[in-house]
Amino acid sequence: MAFSSRAVVAVASVALLVAALASSAAAEGYPVEYTESYYDNTCPNAQNIVRSVMERSVAANPRMAPAILRLFFHDCFVNGCDGSLLLNSTDSFESEKKETPNASLAGFDVIDDIKSELERSCPATVSCADVLALASRDAVAMLGGPSWGVLLGRKDSRYVTKNATEELPDPRNGHLDVLLGVFGKHGLDERDLTALSGAHTVGKAHSCDNFKDRIDGGEGYDDIDPSYAAELRQTCQRPDNCEEAGVPFDERTPMKFDTLYYQDLLFKRGLLATDQALYTPGSWAGELVLTYSRNQEAFFADFARAMVKMGNIRPDPWTPTEVRIKCSVANVRSSLSEPASVSRWASSGSWGFQMGISKSFFVASLSLLLAVLASTGEGSHQPVVMPVAMELSAKYYRKTCPNVQNAVRTFMEHRLDMAPAVLRLFFHDCFVNGCDASVLLNRTDTMESEKDAEPANTSLAGFDVIDEIKSVLEHDCPATVSCADILALASRDAVALLGGPRWSVPLGRMDSRQASKAAAEDANNLPNPNSDLGELLRVFETHGLDARDFTALSGAHTVGKAHSCDNYRDRVYGDHNIDPSFAALRRRSCEQGRGEAPFDEQTPMRFDNKYYQDLLHRRGLLTSDQELYTHGGEVTSELVELYAKSRKAFFADFARAMVKMGEIRPPEWIPVEVRLNCGMVNN
Repeated sequence: MAFSSRAVVAVASVALLVAALASSAAAEGYPVEYTESYYDNTCPNAQNIVRSVMERSVAANPRMAPAILRLFFHDCFVNGCDGSLLLNSTDSFESEKKETPNASLAGFDVIDDIKSELERSCPATVSCADVLALASRDAVAMLGGPSWGVLLGRKDSRYVTKNATEELPDPRNGHLDVLLGVFGKHGLDERDLTALSGAHTVGKAHSCDNFKDRIDGGEGYDDIDPSYAAELRQTCQRPDNCEEAGVPFDERTPMKFDTLYYQDLLFKRGLLATDQALYTPGSWAGELVLTYSRNQEAFFADFARAMVKMGNIRPDPWTPTEVRIKCSVANVRSSLSEPASVSRWASSGSWGFQMGISKSFFVASLSLLLAVLASTGEGSHQPVVMPVAMELSAKYYRKTCPNVQNAVRTFMEHRLDMAPAVLRLFFHDCFVNGCDASVLLNRTDTMESEKDAEPANTSLAGFDVIDEIKSVLEHDCPATVSCADILALASRDAVALLGGPRWSVPLGRMDSRQASKAAAEDANNLPNPNSDLGELLRVFETHGLDARDFTALSGAHTVGKAHSCDNYRDRVYGDHNIDPSFAALRRRSCEQGRGEAPFDEQTPMRFDNKYYQDLLHRRGLLTSDQELYTHGGEVTSELVELYAKSRKAFFADFARAMVKMGEIRPPEWIPVEVRLNCGMVNN
């Protein structure tokens, strides 16, 4: 494949620029991975100092422990855990503290006191973001909760995020799916949501506005104990009392970190709509509420794990960072002392980035790139081998197409009949040269389509669904959202709408400019329905997926159908590892010309664990299904038994494996783009 010299120069310019940015980021000291030992050499007493000041502060004012914990949540949910919440207003930006949901925050002085002591011991070393993370852990432990190892190495943002609190959950919105969406944007799943919400086992709400609808006949009114609602209405009739004293989230032990918060939810005594929404019958969150209400050890373990995960939410890569000397103000940088920096991109002050590279170098590189691209001629769109994003991110479209996930979900809700088909499309795309939407491309004079690959793809459906979603997104966010990302999002929503789990989808994939029918017909890529266990495991392993991934992902066959007897003819006519009555049933269907057959005969349009229960009774439709539960497959057989008993375990593993499968990358030599029409490459 040949490329023009201009395209080569353009790619070289990009590479040079990216390399410079990457090296400067390293020079800034922003770690690729946080670690508990980050300050062992530079400030070995840091954790003891934080704990000591916290003990003094909480002894003087016990309310500070819940307040500090709340600060950490509000910081991390707005552009990552970067201490931006601690910044005061300046002439160029308004503090996040001024936003309505943050108006009742407290504890800023405690963080300032800790930072002052650290500056005396280890000047310009420990970031305010790390101080807040450590103080939050100590706050929980002091209130009787768990402790955990805090990963360290965060940096402090030099700016705040405009309209910051849009990323925070609305306490008045009691819809579980909305909460899951908010947490999912930050890479947090249903277990994380349910565990982290347990922070409301301590602390208080300081405004009746947060729950007024819930007690006065509005949203959530049908899901509250009447006597509790009456108590709250009485309190809210004295608004000064509510604002000064606050209303405890956990009415029995508001200053003890325990499980009574979850017990309150069982009796419809959750204060906020977002609290009570967790106890939604039939949801995994509801099951977890039951578990935590009875088992403090389980709650503590999950809370600690989720706090570490939340503390790892990173700020956007263009956020300018430093180690602040004082937590409430950015460091003063003079033109003589600071590295040359890139100008901030927007006059609004809402974002920008600052790197330790020469401004002239950056501008020259960028100008070279733009000039080369422009010189290729208007509308030429020459194919260039573009690198796929170094790291996919759930926040990839947050600024460029913030409504993308809602748009995909809304459309899928109206095409629920196609949910299994869309899920199958995603599998068949990812297993052939990675998740690059090559399966969506139509045949051209110069390229065969993967849609025509025999026998795996000829019965695929759902292409029109993806095309229609793309049309909507092109109207809202032209040339922005890739078809590959649409397929990943639509697959997640398909599963959730059929009653399955929901997960955060990392985004940033690009669309391939070429398809490979030969690769789609290669048995080394797509699993054959007649393969034995060893061959199936080998195929999945070539894509970086292990036995647990294979067993969980096979559970996608809890929905959908086989469309031809050819897929299961050998099994029902010659396999001895099959229930005789089931084999007879399927043989009759084939002989009557009715080749379509559900993979899960009990609930073919509900995402549950009945598929695995069928395997225990030798009623798997395909050989590749039943092979999971064989004497030769100890690991897969054990997992089949686990999933057959525990839907929760299956859902957790399936969601994790879908994220893993969704990160299968196309080969580096494949040219990519963001297609304007999913069925064809850009002109």
